[in-house]
Amino acid sequence: MEADKVEPFMKLKTKVVFGDSFILNRMTRILGGAQKHTYLAETKSGFCFIIYIWDKSTTYFTYDEEKDIFSSSSSLLFELNNKLMLQHNVLTPKLYFMDRSKGEQDYEYAFAEYIDGTDMDDIIAQQEDRLPRVLCSLKTSINNLHKIKSDFVGQLNRLQTEEFNVLEHSLRTAQKNIGYLKAADGSNIKLYMGVWDKLLELSKIMEKRQEYTFIHGELGPNHVLVDKYDNAYLIDIEGGKYCDLEEEISFLNIRFGSLLENLEMDLDSDRMEFYHIGHCLNNLSGAIQLKLKDYYDMDDVNGMIQHFNGLLKEVVRQQAVD
Repeated sequence: MEADKVEPFMKLKTKVVFGDSFILNRMTRILGGAQKHTYLAETKSGFCFIIYIWDKSTTYFTYDEEKDIFSSSSSLLFELNNKLMLQHNVLTPKLYFMDRSKGEQDYEYAFAEYIDGTDMDDIIAQQEDRLPRVLCSLKTSINNLHKIKSDFVGQLNRLQTEEFNVLEHSLRTAQKNIGYLKAADGSNIKLYMGVWDKLLELSKIMEKRQEYTFIHGELGPNHVLVDKYDNAYLIDIEGGKYCDLEEEISFLNIRFGSLLENLEMDLDSDRMEFYHIGHCLNNLSGAIQLKLKDYYDMDDVNGMIQHFNGLLKEVVRQQAVD
């Protein structure tokens, strides 16, 4: 969805939301998301904000709301998660306005706070001297996020029943991803079967929990915005949910390496390995989907495919050693 197609409408809505003195001067697409379209909106007075648009045409993935109980492409979840996170002192850009009605347009959209800064990938690669302060801010928000608890698994708009077993659900998801990968990549079938054997082994020694933690679900350096004061803001928050804490921490280990050591937590090593494998399978199958759909950054996609295949090979190698 190109900026020039939505800009006339957004000019009108800018005045409605912020007042007649706020005149939208320019909308610029911000690349990076696979679930929604993001634009930097600049007004003639210099005030900037972010416009998010959710529409079937803005995602590279297909979701069935009845089957994909942990969808990460929902504008409603963006609104609900934003409110919860801000209430618990988790830094995330403020939501100014949300319209999910599709009454005036055939898409859902929101106006959110613009953070004038850079993403954490840039801090790690080029501004290492800022890392200690940024990590301090980020760890505070992550710890605050993980203090939010629930007796039930699920997203805020769809908590599951007491009988729901997230381990069984995760195992079924992994099985589905393995089936997809075997069909898409016949050269690695032996690898995927070895990974499946390890998942089955782990699933037999883990027990269902009675309390769950609110997690971001997709938190990597590309989902952290850093302002000029080194405050770290969590973005792309639609995937937030109550789940095993190990699902989050195993993903953070993949994305941040050793940078996020010393978070406040008590972890189960079997769950850590179980969710690590699940993340590798999910990210690998997602990367292959992006490749087939001609994602705009194919170098990144090919790098992901190589990286997660490598992590899965390490799982199988370790299994052989054990």
